[in-house]
Amino acid sequence: MKKTIAALMSLTVACAMFPPAFAAETESPTLISEPPAVISAAPEETTGRYTFEINGKDVPVDAVIIVPLRTIAEQMGFTVTWNGNGTVTVDSGAMHMTITIGEDSYQAITSIEGAVGATAPLNLGAAPYVVDGTTYVPLEMFDVLLGNGAVTLEDGKIVIKTESNEDDVQIPSPFINCASLTEANEVAGFAMRAPKSVGDYDRVFISAIDCELIDVLYESGDDTIRVRKGAGTEDISGDYNSYAETAVSEVDGMEVTMKGDAGKVHLAVWTNGEYTYSISASAGMSRGEMADLIREIA
Repeated sequence: MKKTIAALMSLTVACAMFPPAFAAETESPTLISEPPAVISAAPEETTGRYTFEINGKDVPVDAVIIVPLRTIAEQMGFTVTWNGNGTVTVDSGAMHMTITIGEDSYQAITSIEGAVGATAPLNLGAAPYVVDGTTYVPLEMFDVLLGNGAVTLEDGKIVIKTESNEDDVQIPSPFINCASLTEANEVAGFAMRAPKSVGDYDRVFISAIDCELIDVLYESGDDTIRVRKGAGTEDISGDYNSYAETAVSEVDGMEVTMKGDAGKVHLAVWTNGEYTYSISASAGMSRGEMADLIREIA
């Protein structure tokens, strides 16, 4: 999301800006109807940092813009469903996201039947929370749902674009949906072995790129495990998140790089011969569980 701002408009809906550290200390952040100061231009490279001009002095602040979920989502034609278990599902028709109140974790998953696609779990600096029956979320959540660049701050206004510009060039997906792993092997031009299901992840979607890659997506609710095999040695995971923990483990003689947070592995990448592999787990798993799954992939 673009961070360079001349001034933030006075929103007609409740909106708040607060540092992520404050969110961690306070269960329900205080809401304000207008920004506390004029925001001057902040360098684009300082992502997530805004410069407040307070009494003529520039004060850089790591901040998150918070907006009411229903008001913004329904203006864009999204469906908002409160699930009754502390979670809320937002669906654009193309992508959907289920958020949990109090948890700073956001992942967009395709809503198109038969299609394969999901972002890795993301932290946006603030968890969803509820005040007087209204759910509040980081504005950047909509950027994740719509695609990076859909939400911008321009000339003192928050601009959200739900439709691509007519002049934009639409690049067709290179993935071919496959009915079976055998079919995917034929498309890719090499063979891959993967389990029919992984634990409770019993919904399976298979796709491939001609002579390049095989992708197997396992789903359980909104949690996903994505397994890939590709030709060459490049990282094919598509997961570009920064993780706090990285370690190299040996699994059946192969060196596997495992990345994650809080003792859970969210990403594993390795090579074996002429092929490269990756496993992405949105909910994370233990190192032992990841190693067991790696042994089933070839």
